Amino acid sequence: MGGQTGLGEWLKERCKVEGLSLRQAAAKTGLSHATIGDIIKGVSPSPESIQKLAHAFSGDGKERLALEDSLLILAGYRTQRPNGQDLSQPQAKLIDMVSQFDEPKIKLMARFAEFLSEMEKK
Repeated sequence: MGGQTGLGEWLKERCKVEGLSLRQAAAKTGLSHATIGDIIKGVSPSPESIQKLAHAFSGDGKERLALEDSLLILAGYRTQRPNGQDLSQPQAKLIDMVSQFDEPKIKLMARFAEFLSEMEKK
């Protein structure tokens, strides 16, 4: 998928710019070097892995959240917001909370969000 390739290209370029080998990138992110290699090859990482990438390559606060958001878009987990809208504080807080959820909780949240969207349309 195109989004996954975009994330792999981003990571490959970041490693090149910072002069990092796969093992150095793994140490920086807390991911295995095999996972780093897989992401570069286009394998879709988990949202937790994306969170680790964002944390390792940005810092804290809004900059980290913006990078995490961009990486989730590149990986195909999220669609890009129109006109480059920034995350609001409640949106950023929600992303931080949901990023700690396991797969069943994420699916439940997605169903609830769909329900709320349908209610809003009525």
